Amino acid sequence: MKVSKVELIDYLQFKNLTLNLTYPKGHKKAGEPLDKICIIGQSGTGKTNLLKVIRDRLYSNSVKTTIGKDDNSDSEKIYFSNINKDSIKNNNFTDNLTLDKIKDLLLYVLPFFLLYVFVYLLVLLISNDVLELLKPLEQLGIVLLKLLGSVGLILSLFVVFLIFVALALAFIKKLTQNKYKIIEYKHIYIELDEYAWFLLKEKIDNYAKEDEKIESKLFKEIKNKSKNIEQAMKEKEEWESKNENILKNISDKLNTILNKLNLELYEINKNTKEYNDLIFKDLSNDKIIKYDNLSTGTKNIISTFIPLKIHNPKDSIILIDEPENSFYPDIQQKLTELYMEVGENNQLIMATHSPLIASSFEPWEVVELKFDEDNQVYRELYYPIEEENHIDNYTLDPRMLTWTSILTRIFDMKEDSNFDFREKKLMEYIRLENELHNIKDKKEKMQKFEELMKLSELLGLSDNEKN
Repeated sequence: MKVSKVELIDYLQFKNLTLNLTYPKGHKKAGEPLDKICIIGQSGTGKTNLLKVIRDRLYSNSVKTTIGKDDNSDSEKIYFSNINKDSIKNNNFTDNLTLDKIKDLLLYVLPFFLLYVFVYLLVLLISNDVLELLKPLEQLGIVLLKLLGSVGLILSLFVVFLIFVALALAFIKKLTQNKYKIIEYKHIYIELDEYAWFLLKEKIDNYAKEDEKIESKLFKEIKNKSKNIEQAMKEKEEWESKNENILKNISDKLNTILNKLNLELYEINKNTKEYNDLIFKDLSNDKIIKYDNLSTGTKNIISTFIPLKIHNPKDSIILIDEPENSFYPDIQQKLTELYMEVGENNQLIMATHSPLIASSFEPWEVVELKFDEDNQVYRELYYPIEEENHIDNYTLDPRMLTWTSILTRIFDMKEDSNFDFREKKLMEYIRLENELHNIKDKKEKMQKFEELMKLSELLGLSDNEKN
C-alpha cells in the first residue's frame, strides 16, 4: 500500500492542489509511488493536515487520495505518529487508577470494616442485664451507637464503591486490550502509542512458547541420541533466524540511536508493561535511569520506534509528524534511516521543519508547500515548470547543499546568518586588521593579533580558510 497522488480540490486551506507522489521519468522506478516523502513548508501551509488526509484515506468531491494496494498482501495498514508531545505516558484512566491499587485499598479498608461489623453485632447481642448496669451511661451509649452506625454506613458505601470501580476498570481494560482488533476490523489507521504493549506481550508469549517447544524437542533428540549437540545447535540457530526475537531486536535497533545520546536500553523483558517500566543506563557513569527521567527527545523516539517495531509493518504507510522534536542535529540526520529500516516494503511520510531531515531525501521526494501572492497553497517544484518531470531537469537537490544553502534556498531564510550583528563584527574585524598594520610595539601587536584571531574564529573565517 502506497499513496501515489493527492488531489485537493477544496479542502481546508487547500484549493486546486494536485500532488504527484511518484518517481519521475528517467528513474528506475519511474511512475511507481515514492518509498519515502518529506513534507516541508511555511507555517500554516497544511503539512499536518496533509498527513491526516492520507491517514484517513479521504476521497470525496473536495479531496481525492489515490492509494495503490497489493491484492496479494494482507498486511497493508496505515500507521500514524503525532510525535509533537512532551512524552507518551500511560495516562489513561485504567493506568492512573489500576486494579492493583484498588485491591490494595480494599485490603487496607477491609479489616476496619470487619472490626466494625464485629463490634456492632457484639453490641446487639449484649444482654439486657448488662444494659441495666450501663444505664447511667445510656446517653453516651446512644451517641456512640449512632456514631458507630454512621461510620459503618460510610465504610459500607466506600467498600461498595471500590468494588464497583474495580469491576468498571476490568471492563475498560478488556475494551482497550481489544483496541487494535477493533481498528483492524474497521480498516482505520493505527496510532503509534502505548497500546502497542498489548501486541508486544502477545508476541513475546508466542516466541517464549515456541522457543520452549524447540528446546524441549532438541533436548529429547540429544537424549535419545537421534541428534548430536552440533546438529541440535544448528537446528536451533536456523529456528532463531526464522523467528524474530522482538525484545532483542528492539534493544539492538534502539541502542544504535540511544548510544549517540550516551544511553543504552538496559532492560526490557516479558514483564515490561509500559514505557515507565523501561530501564536505561547512562554510558558515561553506568548509572541506571528510569524512563520518566529521560529527555523529551529521547522519550519521543522511544514512544514512536518501539510501537513501530512491535507492529513490524509490511506493505504499509508510516506517517510521522515532526520527528525532529527535541533532537540535536546529529540525531536528526539518522532518523529517516532508522524509520526506513523498520518493517518491509513500507512508504515513510514525514512532515518536518528540519533542514537536516530534508537533506536525506531526493529532490522528487520533497513536497515543499508555500503560499502564493493570493495566499493559496502551492507546491514548489525543483525543476522548471515548462519542463517535464524528469530526473535530469531537477535544479535543486537537498542532499548536495550545505546547511546554509538548504536554509536559504529551500527553507527561504533571507540571510545566511544574523546579518546585522555579523555585519557589525565584520566591520570590527576590518578595523582591527587595519590597526594591526600600524602598530609598532611588539607586545601590543601580539595582543591585537590574538584579539583578531579570536574574532576570526567566532566569525567562522578561519573555517573558510581551512576549506
